Amino acid sequence: MHALRDDFFEEGKRLDADPETRHEADCWLCHGRIDYTVPAATTPDSHTLDHAKDVDTYPELQEDPDNFRHCHFNCNSSRGKRAPNDQGLGEQMPAWW
Repeated sequence: MHALRDDFFEEGKRLDADPETRHEADCWLCHGRIDYTVPAATTPDSHTLDHAKDVDTYPELQEDPDNFRHCHFNCNSSRGKRAPNDQGLGEQMPAWW
């Protein structure tokens, strides 16, 4: 799983570096830009791999890249196992932002 996390982080960095694909590397919960200049899971705005469907309920999806989402460390921690629209993080940024 560690290699999958590293690969997903590197994918996010590549997407973020290109203005055409930058939006694909944003946090899937708040739609804010993730700080890829720092190591993953080290600051509130740093990257973590989030699972769209939680691993406790769907253990078979833990290593499924289709279940991976780019996420801020803080957003992922705050969401826990709750549904993405029920994380209590305030209003999501509009997609156009």
